[in-house]
Amino acid sequence: MNTSKFSKRWIFIVPILLAIFLLRAPNQSALARFRGEYRPSQILVQLDPLSGATIDDLNADYSTTTLQTFSLSTNIYLLQIPTGEDAKDFAELLNADLRTFFAEPDFIGQTPEAHRRGIWGWGGQDPTPLGEQYALEALNIPAAHTLSQGAGTVVAVLDTGVQLDHPNLVGVLTTTGYDFVDNDPLPNDEFNGLDDEIVPGSAGGHGTHVAGIVHLTAPAAQIMPLRILDPDGRGDVSTLIEAIKYAVDHGADVINLSLGTPDKSDALKTVIRYATQNGVVVVAAAGNLETSQKEYPAATQCALAVTSVGPGGIKTDFANYGKWISFAAPGEGIYSTFPISGYAWWSGTSMAVPFVAGQAALISSLDSSLNPRQIAMLIGGTAVSLDEINPDFDGELGLGQPDIEASLLVLLSGNLPTSNRGLMSSSCVTTP
Repeated sequence: MNTSKFSKRWIFIVPILLAIFLLRAPNQSALARFRGEYRPSQILVQLDPLSGATIDDLNADYSTTTLQTFSLSTNIYLLQIPTGEDAKDFAELLNADLRTFFAEPDFIGQTPEAHRRGIWGWGGQDPTPLGEQYALEALNIPAAHTLSQGAGTVVAVLDTGVQLDHPNLVGVLTTTGYDFVDNDPLPNDEFNGLDDEIVPGSAGGHGTHVAGIVHLTAPAAQIMPLRILDPDGRGDVSTLIEAIKYAVDHGADVINLSLGTPDKSDALKTVIRYATQNGVVVVAAAGNLETSQKEYPAATQCALAVTSVGPGGIKTDFANYGKWISFAAPGEGIYSTFPISGYAWWSGTSMAVPFVAGQAALISSLDSSLNPRQIAMLIGGTAVSLDEINPDFDGELGLGQPDIEASLLVLLSGNLPTSNRGLMSSSCVTTP
C-alpha cells in the first residue's frame, strides 16, 4: 500500500487562491484509519453543503471524473482519480479541501467467513436438521411463530446472491432482486465448492445460507436477494451503498449485512443513516477475528452489530466482541440452505445476523408503525444478558442473546421499552 506523501506537482494543479483559502490541515486521526484494502483508482466524496461548491468544481480542480452519484440526504460521489495516483493519497488531498465533508478510498469489504476457509459442512438434501438445531430453542423461535411469522415484511439480503430456485426458498424471494456484480436482474449465488486454491470452502453459497436463516426465523417474510459480493465473498463500499439505497427504495423493511470491513467509512455511515431514517432496520456482522477491533458497518451508530455464541450462550471462539456490540445470537454450527438445492452447516457471525434480522421482521409484521429505533429497543429490552456465563467478556457481548418470543409479547402488551440502552440514537430515525 502506498503511504508516501503527496507529490509536489499537486502544488501546481491546485490554483493558488484555492490553496490559500480552501485547504485545511489533514485530519491525522482520520488519515491513519485507512487499514484495509481499497480500489486504487477511485474515491468516495461528499461535499460540504455550506461551501456552495459543485462536484463539477471539484472535478475541474483535481482532474477527476464522476463515475456515479448516490442521491441520499446529501449526495455522495464516486470519482475516478487521475492515472498514476493512489486513492488513499488522493483522499487525503481532498480531505484537506474545505469544500469536502469527507473523502475516502472505496474500501473493499468481505464476508467475515472469507477470513477462515473450510468451516462449512455439506448436509446433502436433507432439510430435517433445520428444525432440530439448538438455535431455535435458544431464541424461542417456535413459540414466537405462534405470534408472528413475518407476513407482509421484506428482508433484503446483501451478499453473494441466493440460489434462486432453491426448493426451500423459491416461494419467498421477491421479484425485485438484483445482481450488482454482473449488473443484471438475476442475483444467483455462484458456487462451485472450490476457492482459487482448489480447496473446498469458498464464500460461494454464503448468501444462500444466510437467506435460509432469515426464512427459518421469519418464514412468511419475503426475501429480496441483492448480489454485491463475488464468489470469494468480496465487494466494495460503493457497490454496498448502491445496494442499500436500492433496498430502501424498493420496499425493504430490514437489511441483512453479513459482511464488513475494518475501515471506518463515512460513506457507509451516511447510507446506513439514510436507511434507518427511511424506516429500515440494518443488522450487520461483528466479524470473526476474535478481537475487540471494530468492524464496519456493524459499528456504525445506526446499525445493529451482532456477534456469535454457541450452545448455552457461550461466546464462539472466533467471534469479535467489545462495547460496540449490540447483541449475540447463535452463529456456531448453523444448518441452513446451500447450493445446489441442498443444506449445510456453517459457523460465523454472518450466521448470527439473520436471526436478528428475522426477529426485526417478526416485530415489524405485528406493528409496521414502529421505527428502527423502537424495534432495536424491543430486541434489546427483552434480550437475556450473557455476562454471567461469559465472565471474560463482561459487557462485551452487547445486551445479550435475543428472546424473540419475549420481544413479541412485550410488543403485544403495549408496554414498549423507553430506553435505548446504548443502541441507536434518536438521530438515526429523525431527518434533519
